[in-house]
Amino acid sequence: MEKATCDALIIGAGPAGTTAAFALATYGLKVVLLDRRDFPRPKLCGGLLTWKTIQVLESVFQTSPRALAAQGIVRHATREYMLAGHGRRSVRRTLDYPFHLVDRQTYDHHWLQHAVSAGAEFHPNSAVTAFDQRRREVTTAKGEKWTGRFIIGADGVNSRVRQALAKARTIDEPAHSGCATALECFVPRREGSLPRCPAIYYGYVPWGYGWSFPYPHHQVLGIASLKPKIRCRLKDGFREFIASLSSPDPGALRIQSHGLPYGNYLRNPGYENVLLLGDAAGLADPFLGEGIYYAHRSAQLAAQAVIESRAHPDAAAGRYCDSFRRTIYPELRYARAGRQILFSLPPNFYFPVLAAMLRLMPKFCEETIQGQRSFKWFRRKETQAGAG
Repeated sequence: MEKATCDALIIGAGPAGTTAAFALATYGLKVVLLDRRDFPRPKLCGGLLTWKTIQVLESVFQTSPRALAAQGIVRHATREYMLAGHGRRSVRRTLDYPFHLVDRQTYDHHWLQHAVSAGAEFHPNSAVTAFDQRRREVTTAKGEKWTGRFIIGADGVNSRVRQALAKARTIDEPAHSGCATALECFVPRREGSLPRCPAIYYGYVPWGYGWSFPYPHHQVLGIASLKPKIRCRLKDGFREFIASLSSPDPGALRIQSHGLPYGNYLRNPGYENVLLLGDAAGLADPFLGEGIYYAHRSAQLAAQAVIESRAHPDAAAGRYCDSFRRTIYPELRYARAGRQILFSLPPNFYFPVLAAMLRLMPKFCEETIQGQRSFKWFRRKETQAGAG
């Protein structure tokens, strides 16, 4: 089969891939977007947007939470949140800036439509089966072959592009393990039975946490833990967690599982004209698992690197990695250090330690999660989500 070529070949049409596709197509590049699924498609995720995520969306897409709510993308916004421990211990607080909650099926489809409207060419049901780095060639399950002047891997936690780069030893995988297993289910809302605000729970599993996120008609319940630490105890922890919330019998719920980057981020997420974004680069907060922000932000940085390197494609990874190490990498590194300190304690200590921090310096903690402060010693950030 004859090869099809383009300026930017993007594998994966989640928030990372579509953000890069939108930015590059808007600039005028020929962009091809491949995904193994058609859209809209189900996606497991709590769907919480922090302040820093909204800043990137406003910068790239020229939108706002109000506009997204009017379009049915933002389903719920709240300034309240709750931190809870085993045995109904909890701390409730009110944020200066609200959390916004989205349904990932609708959210992801929305940004894909933006990318296509900007001129990106979308090919659904095109699972990538092989990536030849030397030839810069992607092969799909349909037998199609694609090449691009720039290759962008946004194909999730089990990225084919990342695997190919690692096998060729053109990227260095982290020495530490950093993948988590997450379990999630949807529970119909019953007034008064579950918190009406986002809640994070500690003490049910080692090296992890549970969550409860509210939507108008249902609640998303989930739990996650670092793979090597939990082994086969995650389901037991999830059942105990669900029972503690007076939720339905876990046996009656449809519990689904998925992988979660939880510290397996790369220091240099690219090589020459090949760039890795979002989950494919291991970009999720190693403390709370937030991934949507890192998907959009890494795509923003990558698109800028591609635009600046359009005459010299092999320089793209260098530019991208430079901006990545200035902006994203320090946050992941210091968040992971904090996690290592906390989770080295017994699970029943997680909540008391975090509750004490909230009592002593609530604004510092909240502004760090929102992105107004850095995980690096809680320093206030001077700039927002610019190009890097």
